Amino acid sequence: MKKYLVLLVTLLFLTEYASAQSFQEGVELYESEQYEEAIEILQNVNSDEALLFIGKSYLALGNYPLTRSYLDQLQNSERTSIQQEAEYTKAVLYFRTKDYSSSLNTLSQLLDSSNRSGIQIDARRLYNQIIRYLDISEQFEVLQNADSRSLRMDVARQSKRQMDEPLFRSVVNELLRLEPDTSLHDQILESLNLNQISQNSTFSYPTAPEGTVYHIGVVLPTFDEEDPDFTIPRNLYFGIMLAAEEFNSRNSDKKVQLIFKNSAESPDTTAMAVTELAWAHHADAVIGPLFSDTAQRMAELAEEYRVPMLAPLANSDELNLDYNYTFQFNPTFEVHGKNMARYAVQELGLDTLAVITEENSLGRESALAFRKEAERLGAFISYYFEDDFAAIGYDLSEFTEVFTPDEALSDSLGYIPTQAIYAPFTGQASSTMASLLMNDLEAMRSRQIILGSEEWQDADLSAYQRRTFEIFHSQASGTAADSTTVAYFEEDFSTRFNTSPDRFARMGYDTATFLFQSLETAGNPSYLGRVLRNKDVYNGLALQIHFDGHRINQIVNVKPLTPRAQARFEDEPDSED
Repeated sequence: MKKYLVLLVTLLFLTEYASAQSFQEGVELYESEQYEEAIEILQNVNSDEALLFIGKSYLALGNYPLTRSYLDQLQNSERTSIQQEAEYTKAVLYFRTKDYSSSLNTLSQLLDSSNRSGIQIDARRLYNQIIRYLDISEQFEVLQNADSRSLRMDVARQSKRQMDEPLFRSVVNELLRLEPDTSLHDQILESLNLNQISQNSTFSYPTAPEGTVYHIGVVLPTFDEEDPDFTIPRNLYFGIMLAAEEFNSRNSDKKVQLIFKNSAESPDTTAMAVTELAWAHHADAVIGPLFSDTAQRMAELAEEYRVPMLAPLANSDELNLDYNYTFQFNPTFEVHGKNMARYAVQELGLDTLAVITEENSLGRESALAFRKEAERLGAFISYYFEDDFAAIGYDLSEFTEVFTPDEALSDSLGYIPTQAIYAPFTGQASSTMASLLMNDLEAMRSRQIILGSEEWQDADLSAYQRRTFEIFHSQASGTAADSTTVAYFEEDFSTRFNTSPDRFARMGYDTATFLFQSLETAGNPSYLGRVLRNKDVYNGLALQIHFDGHRINQIVNVKPLTPRAQARFEDEPDSED
């Protein structure tokens, strides 16, 4: 009998020793950020400590439902320190899911607890950081849902630092309404000292609490490797990933977490992806998608959920009209036209301009914006031709005859002398129209300056036309970063992904870097839209970005296409607008 007892005690000791070893191994995996491996080990350990670290691991992985599930199991733990650390971790969970009221109520209860476990120091720090982090609407929400008078007073004191007098007095009125003990009203008013309300003339963005995680959705289509478009979303995402890794490496107290969703080239699938990102993942911003039809649906939902949408490639003029949460990094056709008009008038010194555009084309928006901006700047639009050129076989001679250099003929027919022609041709016929326009001008020996759209880069010009004409075109993309930054990116990208970066990789990196820098400034994502609109010029690998108070990137470069244009271009002190 004694022999069996000794064996049983030995087995129990070995089992407990193995469990302790497993727990220690799981904690070490957790501390080295190998959270999935830590969970796998800790799930075999039967202890409250193991449940706590499983919950903390799921929190780090962003699986918030499972985080809550494991932490709730510790509500009645016999160990106060474990129970309170679980409550503190729940407060972090509430903060990350934007339930600021629950987070602050939980922290407040920890601070008021008579059982001191040491977690109160962390709780006090996070409590104060969240109070300072909230925007005005979030302060009102916390005020109405606070479980304690002390929390309501702390929120009110912070509001006093941020609000003007009328708005703060409305906070005070709400505070008094929420206090059932009317005998304390005078004491509350005295504590808040309404006679000393500071009128802050400058706004400062809050600092994000330590441990803040920004949830960034990425909505892009996935293609088979054989699809010619396969590398476009892949490289965009690689660029975004690299920007996220750089953000996380330079910030020890806050991180970004990317959440990828497949838009599958379908507006319905895109809608499901954005909805899941907003509801389940509490996304602070969404990058994507690729195509105009999916972008339209995504913009509608970004507006509905009040989640900023950053479109890296979309350039539709219709997309941004009614959506305050949509930011387009690729300048629209209207912006191209506006910037080309500024360049023509302010840089080239031209004051008599003609416009040729195809009816119902994307370039028409550029043409209209060009005309409006040129006239605003004092230039004269000598001719504005808009027609269905496809219906007449793209024969432009009826329109181009007014550009004859024959002064006698011009006088006799009443033609208006014109210095330059803006021809924002777009679509499949753009190259054909550019060639026909140039052939007509060459045949007449006309020498108007040509101002074109991005498509003019692919125009099939003869050697004579390249040698003789001054041709400029607008261009949204182009490297503005210094050579050291470019070289570092190319090396880092190639090493990380075993492939060379293309234009789309650079655009993904630029879009994400601009977003992450804006989040660093904003602190609280509720201010993100304001920061994006007003951020200084970003000189990127593929884009220069400056919203200049708008929601469309306003920077478009004007580039020379021919040697004669290059010669004039080089003489200009500032070749970009």
